[in-house]
Amino acid sequence: MKRLRLVVLLSLISVAALAQENKSFMWKAKVKHGSILIGGNLDAAIQKTTRELNQPLGPEEGTNILANLNFKGGYFLIHDLAIGLDLGISHESHMVSVEGAKQTFRRTYLLGGPFTRYYLDSGLFGELALKGGLLNFSTGAKTDIAQGTLGVGYAIFVNEKIAVEPMLSFRYTREWQGNDANVSFGPMIGVGIQAYLWRRTSQTIKEAL
Repeated sequence: MKRLRLVVLLSLISVAALAQENKSFMWKAKVKHGSILIGGNLDAAIQKTTRELNQPLGPEEGTNILANLNFKGGYFLIHDLAIGLDLGISHESHMVSVEGAKQTFRRTYLLGGPFTRYYLDSGLFGELALKGGLLNFSTGAKTDIAQGTLGVGYAIFVNEKIAVEPMLSFRYTREWQGNDANVSFGPMIGVGIQAYLWRRTSQTIKEAL
């Protein structure tokens, strides 16, 4: 009987110790200030566009199929609020109808700029990113590009440091040359993987305060 009590007691102590060790694996998304965010995401969309650049017959409307690979690095200034740098490689396939026939034009370009994120305890976060770049055409002409993205995502932590993040965003892209511009906008769906270095849960933060 005493041996049974001893086994039960040891089991309870082991469970309590394991629960203490695993506090950092809670699904709370609160991230401590000073933590670092490193990762990236892939997203894609079909968007309507209006093109004015190099269109002698007037503005041209068409459809863009976009695929973007983004690399992010950020720093948490305060709990749950991160700012950092977002670098994106974009591949674009533009389809238009010319005299009843469909034509497709493809190109790839690189954009970069700042981003900011804020997290709720539930794992939901909002993100704003502003990127810019310069596109060189084979003719030697240069076109400025600016892009803004506003999105909402959800961080699903598979362990203390790594999260899988589905995200829905709205993206606006404008490229211009003088008074003429090409504009595309619309929603994008994507998924990312982020690493949170020195991440702490909300419970750990509350105990430290």
